[in-house]
Amino acid sequence: MEPKHGSSSPTYRIRTHGPGDMGKVVSQHGSLYAQEFGWAASFEASTARIVADFLDSFDPGLERVFIAESTETGKFLGSIACLKHREQADTALLRLFAVDPSARGMGLGARLIDDCVSFARERGYAKIVLWTFSVLEGARRLYKRVGFQLVVVGEEKEYWGTRLISECWELILPSVGRKVA
Repeated sequence: MEPKHGSSSPTYRIRTHGPGDMGKVVSQHGSLYAQEFGWAASFEASTARIVADFLDSFDPGLERVFIAESTETGKFLGSIACLKHREQADTALLRLFAVDPSARGMGLGARLIDDCVSFARERGYAKIVLWTFSVLEGARRLYKRVGFQLVVVGEEKEYWGTRLISECWELILPSVGRKVA
């Protein structure tokens, strides 16, 4: 299904990742967070490590990266990942969430989060955990809307050249038909 925004023509589609997409995820994260928050290039390196680890051990039955792109131009608009926690088999990680500023306000971010949560539910995860920062107010609003709860607030410290307060959020999922092993 392709949502519509302000006209009768679709504006974006969401699909699973394919060849070349994960490089776009890294690039978008690096440029977006540098432009909007002044984060250093080391953030892009951190994102690249997450992506490399994911690609090296990708489990298609339990992990998925959703890619959003424009239906008109094919432009990369955003991403979100549902990754398995390497130490807690019943826990999914929400990672790599970003939406291009040109695509904000049309429900794309909410749709990406909904798709990630639905995937985790379908795969039988007991909960989803995410790590974020207090300055990412738009994303935090979307997490709250779905039912994520703030469970840990870190001390302010330097990340990627900027002083930030880290946060851990979690969403407990119903125990219907657990499949994760």
